[in-house]
Amino acid sequence: MAFYKYLKSHAKRQPDSAAIIEGDCTVSYGELCEQIESFAEALSELPLNTNSKVGLLCLNQKEHLIAMFGCLLKGVPFIPYNFLLKPEDLAFIALDAGIDTLVVDSAFVKPEILPFFKFFKNKILVGPANLDQVGEGTLRFEDFLKSGQKDNAFIKHERESGIPDVILYTSGTTAKPKGVMLNEDQFDENCTGFLKHLHITSEDSAIVALPLFHSFGNIMALVFCRVGATLILLKQFQPKLILSSISTHKATFLPLVPTIYSFLVDLYSRGGYDVSSLHTCISGGAALPKALLKKVEEVLGITVIEGYGLTETSPVVSVNTMKYGSVPGSVGPVLPNVEVKIIDDMGNPVAQGEVGEILVRGKTVMSGYWKRIEETKETIQPDGWLKTGDLGHLDEKKRLYISAGRKKDIIIRAGENVSPLAIENVLMGHPAPAEVAAVGIADERIGEKVKVCVVLRDGANATEQELKDFCRKNLPAFMTPDLIEFQESLPKTATGKIIKSQLKQTGGLMQ
Repeated sequence: MAFYKYLKSHAKRQPDSAAIIEGDCTVSYGELCEQIESFAEALSELPLNTNSKVGLLCLNQKEHLIAMFGCLLKGVPFIPYNFLLKPEDLAFIALDAGIDTLVVDSAFVKPEILPFFKFFKNKILVGPANLDQVGEGTLRFEDFLKSGQKDNAFIKHERESGIPDVILYTSGTTAKPKGVMLNEDQFDENCTGFLKHLHITSEDSAIVALPLFHSFGNIMALVFCRVGATLILLKQFQPKLILSSISTHKATFLPLVPTIYSFLVDLYSRGGYDVSSLHTCISGGAALPKALLKKVEEVLGITVIEGYGLTETSPVVSVNTMKYGSVPGSVGPVLPNVEVKIIDDMGNPVAQGEVGEILVRGKTVMSGYWKRIEETKETIQPDGWLKTGDLGHLDEKKRLYISAGRKKDIIIRAGENVSPLAIENVLMGHPAPAEVAAVGIADERIGEKVKVCVVLRDGANATEQELKDFCRKNLPAFMTPDLIEFQESLPKTATGKIIKSQLKQTGGLMQ
């Protein structure tokens, strides 16, 4: 009940303060607590069993948060759905997790999704869609909130041992999604560590365009709710909508992924937006090129705080502090309640400054992957260290750097290890690219060639030879790309992370 207690405290102290702003709708902390209690009470009226779970197929909307906090209060496990998954992956998660109750927004009531609804005996519909389309056993969200008995919210739901509070499914691009098992106290612990590095108060407000089903968006919502701040929920990653929302609501924090910052500063530079209220941007989800960090800080006149984490660690592992500001290239000191060590290919710790695989240990590390015993053993060592698959190093001040990106993304070109991240960082220092992604493509002669996909800024021009020459001046010769393709856009996940597996085909996507 950790987060409910925080919310209840805010409701008593500042009942009329805005907890959530969603479009024209504002929900106060007092109203939020009432609706969370109503949701938890209504869960008691459903025919749940000890293995029951609630799925959330929602956009960034108040109902997602009400259901999430209501499930935590009642003790019913929940699974947020990545709404960009294919219908067959949605169905896989329903069966894999054993979800019997679904909260679904009307935006997803469309022909290709309709067969998916048959997996659930209880359905709770948000919005105006037709109840008959969703099927028998469907209640409208507002009617569901009225269906419970008062004070039943505080009678804990009984469930089988070993079932976590939350299962967050990773959106695997080459295999079926894996469920990461986490508990409310781990999110609370992660918020505690995060708030040691960033000073956030009830006077702050944050733009939340990051999807709430993702670990980054989820922890941002939890952190700001924990301190009694205001969440400004956006359903899309549109730079225009983000900038206008900052201006309208006087937002002070903006958490995003690097690719969105690139387009955001270009749009802001054209004028017409007041972002003077904004003082801190938080970047995560992928490496932030130094040139882009500098540009964001200069153009927006704010501080960019970069951090690092993964779903399996609840998620934040390290983040730069507001006290010392941005440190180009670094994702900051490790949180005080987390341990990190760097190892070589033999599993031995490396010297300070040397690059190796990042391992993480602490209370925020997942208990394992849902029903994936072997994959859990491969990821978590017997002594509790979790292998991240990311390559990094620690400096003399114990700040963490993601030095070479993902271990599996390293390109082996004629026997040399080529870091895609190093190439991407250099090319983002050229004025023409808006987005860059480097991948390895198979080659019979040298093993792998280096291919770079580039999206140019609006109005910018560059040739393949010009960008190759730029790389030769700033990188070792063996890292110079063999092939540069210009594309209109790069494929991305719901959080804006580039999907490199789709770029490996020669010829790419859009030329």
